[in-house]
Amino acid sequence: MAAVLDVKDLTVSFALHDHDLVAVDHLSFSVSPGETLAVVGESGSGKSQAFLSIMGLLARNGRASGHAILDGVDLIGLPPSQLDAYRGRDIAMIFQDPMTSLNPYLRIGQQMSEVLVQHKQMSKKKARADAIRMLDAVKLADASGIFERYPHECSGGMRQRIMIAMALLCRPKVLIADEPTTALDVTVQAQMLELFSSLTDEFGTALVIITHDLGVVAGLADRMMVVYAGRAVETGTVEQLFYDPHHPYTLGLLNSTPHVETRARRLNTISGSPPNLEHLPRGCPFNPRCAYRCDRCFAERPALTPFGEGRAKACFYGAPLVQAEEVA
Repeated sequence: MAAVLDVKDLTVSFALHDHDLVAVDHLSFSVSPGETLAVVGESGSGKSQAFLSIMGLLARNGRASGHAILDGVDLIGLPPSQLDAYRGRDIAMIFQDPMTSLNPYLRIGQQMSEVLVQHKQMSKKKARADAIRMLDAVKLADASGIFERYPHECSGGMRQRIMIAMALLCRPKVLIADEPTTALDVTVQAQMLELFSSLTDEFGTALVIITHDLGVVAGLADRMMVVYAGRAVETGTVEQLFYDPHHPYTLGLLNSTPHVETRARRLNTISGSPPNLEHLPRGCPFNPRCAYRCDRCFAERPALTPFGEGRAKACFYGAPLVQAEEVA
């Protein structure tokens, strides 16, 4: 199936007082209608900045280059006046904190209706009916009552569902969810994942989940892209990466995830800390934390290289990975 969003060589940098900081370095990926792509990595890996750049929402000192083709239109570099025609209508983003994403001074209904009035030129009466119907679609009880509420009158789980409903109002072709289950209790998280799954089936929306929670990935995604220091280090299906990881960082993330079936006295961790993007180590950025490093890892930066069926990795190590021992 043809990709609805095709990103090539996306680079995001921020102008500091005397130099540029590269947060995303030549990132490439695609997502097809009805497919769910999980973008995984630690905080500071560049996951969110990549998608904020596609949405045209970088900070003032941010700059993006490369291509993000949405149905034949390159979103990178489009002026805001033209990008507004696609944001919310063809591509939408759910942000990590719904309370700060909703205007506290406006009722839920007003915030939802203006999306339809702006992008679909609907009457206020028709927009109200569609908004209430979408609130009902995301399994919110008393949708018409919630339409009249202010954000502070709703719980965290309700606000998250409201944000999803707002993002889906125009039936976008691509929906981006940034850490959608953060700060939600386990029961509400499960409900959110079930909701996302049903919505992609119902609307055929391409879904991108930005997360560090591999439990979310296992229960929802089709494919997975692992990001480290602004670059993709491994890509493939969720099953491939969960059961046969080929990059030590992917293995480290999996090993540090708690499992219900096993009773470990302490969790495994990845040694060290994520790199300072202003002072990346020479060669592979993961080499200070890697148990599989060799001399070549300190001299060259591995490129993301295809192998197997639909897979790619940025690692020189060729043998199967096993439980990594602590880096000396």
